[in-house]
Amino acid sequence: WFNRKMGLALGIYWAALGSGPVIFAPLFRWMVETRGWESAFMVIGIAFGAVLLVFSWLIRTSPDEMGLTAYGAEDAAKEKPASGAAVSLRAVLARKPVWLLTGCHHLGCAGHAVILAHGVSMATHHGIPGLQAAGVLSTIAGVSIFSRFTFSLLTERFGGRTILSLAIFGQSLSILLLLFATEAWHFYVFAVIFGICYGGEMVGFPIINRQMFGPKAPLSSIFSFQMIGASTGMALGGWIGGVLFDHSGSYTSAILVAAGIGFLALPLALWLPRHKRAVAAGAPVAGTA
Repeated sequence: WFNRKMGLALGIYWAALGSGPVIFAPLFRWMVETRGWESAFMVIGIAFGAVLLVFSWLIRTSPDEMGLTAYGAEDAAKEKPASGAAVSLRAVLARKPVWLLTGCHHLGCAGHAVILAHGVSMATHHGIPGLQAAGVLSTIAGVSIFSRFTFSLLTERFGGRTILSLAIFGQSLSILLLLFATEAWHFYVFAVIFGICYGGEMVGFPIINRQMFGPKAPLSSIFSFQMIGASTGMALGGWIGGVLFDHSGSYTSAILVAAGIGFLALPLALWLPRHKRAVAAGAPVAGTA
């Protein structure tokens, strides 16, 4: 859909994705407290399932289905075309960057999943009221709206290696602030700092894939491998946080492990090839095999 301004388009998409928890995290918490788990989940499941089903009917696979062309396709046709034939998935999987990116997504998601799954419980564990604790999660999501949009633009401009590395480092370092959080404002300060980096950590992968492998590569399949890494990381992080709390009776070890897992992703991001201006014309980054 976008030969040009892919960062802007994805920034709008990711920002919209981050806006949901801002509104609905406190609403869901209120429903659970006033109506109980069963009633709240029935209402949420039926209502939002119906909305998602309706909106899914509006999705089109490509601009051709609507008699359109991809944004910027006319300008791209005037430029020197990208060299080489279409790249096979097997050829891509034989290259190091695809596995580095999958590892980054896995470890980054495992690190922030501990916070997203247990952040509200961490606050209530220190005596913060339920709705006020849910506001911590809303703050993370609200701040991430800005960073999701901004980091998408920055990734397109400066490349994935630099921006992804900064986001991973900031996300992991900010988690350590929770070791000193005991009052509501401590958690909200953390939420702002963490939300900026968390929002930037996850948004650049579709852009990075095009930059590194070129527009003729099987970009959807590449992203699917990375999403396997992300989803297994989310599952692992949420589980680890609960196990460590059950074992120790506090969240100190879970916080340390969450930060440590995140820092493990940093060398993988720094190992990625540097961004080159040549990718703007549609060619993949050289020297990534």
